[in-house]
Amino acid sequence: MPKDFTTKELTLILTLTIGGLIIAISTGLSLTLGITPGFLSLLILARNKHIPLRQLVESCKKGLIRNKDVAWLLVFIGILLPTWYVAGTVDDLNRLFLTLISPAHFFLSAFLVTGIMSFIVGSSIGSLSIVGVPIMATAEQMGISVLITAGALVSGSFIGDRTSPLSSSFFLLAHSVEVTVKTHFRSVLPTMFITATVTAFLYAGLDLALNRTEVSSAGSLADLSLMETGLSLVPPFLLLLMILTGQSMRLSFLSGIIAGIVLILIRGESLTFWFTATLSGIASLNGLWQMLPFIVFILTVGMFSQMIEDTKLLQPVIESRLTNTTDLSIITRQSIGIATAVSLISPNQAFPIIVTARSLLPHWNAHFSPQALGRVLADSTVVFAGIVPWSLLAILNSSILGIPVLHYIPFAFFLLLSPAVTILWSTVKSP
Repeated sequence: MPKDFTTKELTLILTLTIGGLIIAISTGLSLTLGITPGFLSLLILARNKHIPLRQLVESCKKGLIRNKDVAWLLVFIGILLPTWYVAGTVDDLNRLFLTLISPAHFFLSAFLVTGIMSFIVGSSIGSLSIVGVPIMATAEQMGISVLITAGALVSGSFIGDRTSPLSSSFFLLAHSVEVTVKTHFRSVLPTMFITATVTAFLYAGLDLALNRTEVSSAGSLADLSLMETGLSLVPPFLLLLMILTGQSMRLSFLSGIIAGIVLILIRGESLTFWFTATLSGIASLNGLWQMLPFIVFILTVGMFSQMIEDTKLLQPVIESRLTNTTDLSIITRQSIGIATAVSLISPNQAFPIIVTARSLLPHWNAHFSPQALGRVLADSTVVFAGIVPWSLLAILNSSILGIPVLHYIPFAFFLLLSPAVTILWSTVKSP
């Protein structure tokens, strides 16, 4: 299927794709409508290059299959969160966090708690589902900025997503740059520690700058019912256990949903009320109806990304942009620029990792090292998935936290600082 696309054709596809998505986000239109111009332009140009329609259809089918698990995950999130709310899990976890997290260090605590959880479970989605929702509810009840809290939670969730040996993106990147897991882990640790430390100081500074004395008291453990709180902890602990034992995300979320439904029955809540909440959402939590547009978008993105991959639309341009062979700092900046462009046009996490790693690896192998490339991409391609507004991972994060991507981006310090830190690290390491 691969055909050479001209620079004008590539520019047209990029402009229509990114421009359409920006218009959709700024006007509130469907993201699916936003990506349609880019999708159709690639389809038309591919047909003009005599790529058989049958091959394009097969490519779309492959993309649908590749993204079906993400679509199912959104379905499960749309059921899980309202279920936990009706079961009382969200309220009880909220009360528990009110007693354990100091209002004077709220943003820092949110960042550290989520960072530790994400490293344990190896998933930003898993960590946000387990601790993100109750921490957001706690922030709202305390009158603390939910936007900064969301940024702190997303920042913490990506510590594990890029660094944890249990993370799928960690393994995918190590495999793509052809290094061992142990080697890749060692190469990504230094910049992670630096970025996490700077990020922690920034959140501590925000905690100090904002008048915490006006925040209501966190409460007391004595106010909690041990039995009721223990029951409410069963669904999130079961979700955590399933993830830690290596079960699929689909099975893990299904277990959390079933546990929540059982808890609803034990507490005598109305199943009709649960069904309505699951469909329409409840409080600030999205239900299946609110998830539907994102599900359609995810499936459309799957087809679009697969066509980009199969037609090798980006590879020639990527290879032509690598010009430096001696300066690690310069090649790092060039590679991050390429990673940014690929991430903007590829609204998922796996595809940019594969494309950038495989396209950049020959040059880095010849003149630098694959370990350094792995570190650069961990600090760019991997984290960009959390701040590109039309990225599937960013949409999932937004759906869980109930905060639009564009609203939490300014406070997602770990994601924003990672590229700059890795450039500085390359500058220091450059001979």
